[in-house]
Amino acid sequence: MERHLLLTMGGDGGRAWNLNFAGGFFRNKTEMRLTLFYVVQEAYCDRPGGCELSENDMRTARVQLDKAREHAIKLGFVPDNVECKAVPRQFGVVRDIVAEGHRGLYDAVVSGRRYRGFLEQLYGSSVSRGLLWEDIAFPLWICHEPDPGLSNVLLCVDGSDENLRMADHVGFMLAEETHSVTLCHFRDPAIDGFLAIEGARAALVANGVDASRVEVLSLEAHDRAASILRIADEGGYAVVAVGRRHGLPDNLMRRMFGGTVSERLHTKVDRFSLWVSK
Repeated sequence: MERHLLLTMGGDGGRAWNLNFAGGFFRNKTEMRLTLFYVVQEAYCDRPGGCELSENDMRTARVQLDKAREHAIKLGFVPDNVECKAVPRQFGVVRDIVAEGHRGLYDAVVSGRRYRGFLEQLYGSSVSRGLLWEDIAFPLWICHEPDPGLSNVLLCVDGSDENLRMADHVGFMLAEETHSVTLCHFRDPAIDGFLAIEGARAALVANGVDASRVEVLSLEAHDRAASILRIADEGGYAVVAVGRRHGLPDNLMRRMFGGTVSERLHTKVDRFSLWVSK
């Protein structure tokens, strides 16, 4: 089954951490499509939404995208499945990435910490943090420099619709892979843990993940973000996946998998990659 990722590119070409993560994490690349996406900040704009790229701008973008495409092919991606796309900045880097993510119906938008750092140096803001807080309809991946010693997915389970969407996404992305998935549930009297766990398990299995690849971890935790970080580190997980809940009172959001918890995980992406679904 074809999977299509939008990878945000900066000024680092083939060294981009998001590209290296995708290349190392996925073994079955024959039906994996990549769109390498570069927003050119220096585009000439004479009005909002009316931006154009000069030949020099295009040349710079092409150099970076060509490097990234060449590296993607070295990583094992099929040449015909790697597309390069450079666009002028129209409404800001974050909003332009969001617009492309929605327009292209990608299975996920993948941002790397190296890309984030490059843009922060230029614009003084975090693109990955900006994407995290945008109203998006696609899963967002935030990648650190990949560690070949890490594998498998830690899927945090809370029974919310957002969490079930993430479970469905993880199942779809891993159906043809070998990684295992650990369902991590923090016990809470307000949540039916059995239903939360079984709902996530059913979503994984329905997408083709064999039940033998699914494990369960249920525990108490006062500080959930700290517990997730500890479990991820001790278990050597390559991915931590969460559903970011909306429409809840602020204090409850802070205690669950949204708000402060998502942000704390975001700032601590120093080994694993963070997958977030809304």
